[in-house]
Amino acid sequence: MNVVFNGTEQSFESLDEFAVALDRFDLEPQFELWIVSRKDGPSICMLRNGDHAWLMYLQFEGDKSVVTEGDPNRQGTWPYTLANGQLDEYPLSWCITIEQCFDALAYFFVNDGARYTVIPWRDA
Repeated sequence: MNVVFNGTEQSFESLDEFAVALDRFDLEPQFELWIVSRKDGPSICMLRNGDHAWLMYLQFEGDKSVVTEGDPNRQGTWPYTLANGQLDEYPLSWCITIEQCFDALAYFFVNDGARYTVIPWRDA
């Protein structure tokens, strides 16, 4: 599966390889991570800044995205730096735990791009 971490493309064949990479990625307090299951197939993106992280899921390129829904009562936004250096802010209500993000990424990896349904999602 193709993984793009902060703009650098990497490929992993097994969950064990990917799990080692996730441990390495977790050392970075801020990042943009994309996983693409196959050409024109599902993709998932994780943005992290410190203890705040969220996911965006696309069924196919050009699809309307869905995002994780953390606490819908949480007010405000949080900044994220994208791999191209652009600074964006997104609602704190989209944030879930980093562990939940990594669980969803592993699920996506193992299940050929399927969306992890243990966590709630909403239209972006």
